[in-house]
Amino acid sequence: MGVTRDDWRRYSRPVLKTRRWQVLRQIVLERDGWACVDCGTRKGRLEIDHVKPVRSNPELAFDPANCAVRCSSCHASKTRKEVGWKPVFDTPEHRAWGKAVADLATNPNPAT
Repeated sequence: MGVTRDDWRRYSRPVLKTRRWQVLRQIVLERDGWACVDCGTRKGRLEIDHVKPVRSNPELAFDPANCAVRCSSCHASKTRKEVGWKPVFDTPEHRAWGKAVADLATNPNPAT
């Protein structure tokens, strides 16, 4: 079959239930300015990601240098890549749409 998300989740679950993790989570959120390190958003649910997965690096589970703040979308994208799954919205059409939206954000009145 293949690797599932549960195969990855299982390794970090015991870490996430500890008081030590809760303290580390606050430290990382403050260090990263309460913003996603990938897209910079401060809205929505912010998650603490293990840069090197606990599955392959259990000794780094509580290392702040191995943690980063990510929004749920960026965290899911990173996890999909780690487990070898194709990104959900990785099509030329989707990338073109994203560029158009970004262009509108910087120039909301392109006709003027």
